[in-house]
Amino acid sequence: MPPEEKHKINCWISESLWKQVETLGYDSPTKATIAAFEALVLQEEKGSNQEALGSTQEARLPEMEKQLEEAQRQIKASEEKLKTAPDPAELAHLRAKSEELEKHNSTLKEELSKSGQREEDLKQMHNNYFLQVQTLINQKAIEAPGAKKRWWQFW
Repeated sequence: MPPEEKHKINCWISESLWKQVETLGYDSPTKATIAAFEALVLQEEKGSNQEALGSTQEARLPEMEKQLEEAQRQIKASEEKLKTAPDPAELAHLRAKSEELEKHNSTLKEELSKSGQREEDLKQMHNNYFLQVQTLINQKAIEAPGAKKRWWQFW
C-alpha cells in the first residue's frame, strides 16, 4: 500500500490555549492538530447528514409523539402502583411476625402430639387397672363361691 501524501502546516497558538489542549491529554502539537482537523471534517459531514435526517425526523414526528404519550401513561401507571405498594419496613416487620407465629405454631403442634401420647398412656394404664380388678373379681368368684372363711382368717 503506497504511503499517503502529507502536508506540513505551521501555526502559532497562545500559551493558555496550549495548556488547555495539554489538559485534554494531547502531548504533541501534531496529535492535537490531527484530532482537531478530524473533528472539523466530522462536524461538516454531520451537518450534511443533519439536513437529510431532518426530513426523515419530520416524517417520524407523529410516531414519536405517540410513543411519548404512551411512555407518559406508563409513568403515571407506575407512579400509582408505587403509591399503593406496601412500605418495605412494614413488610419486613410482618414477615418477622409471620416467622415468629410459624415457630409458635410448630411448638404447639409438638405439644399437641405429646399430649396425645400422654392420653394414650393414661388410657392404657386405665385399661390395665380395670383388667387387674376384673381378674381379682374372677379369682374371688372361682374360689369356693359358697364357702365362707372363718371369722379369725382375715386373708
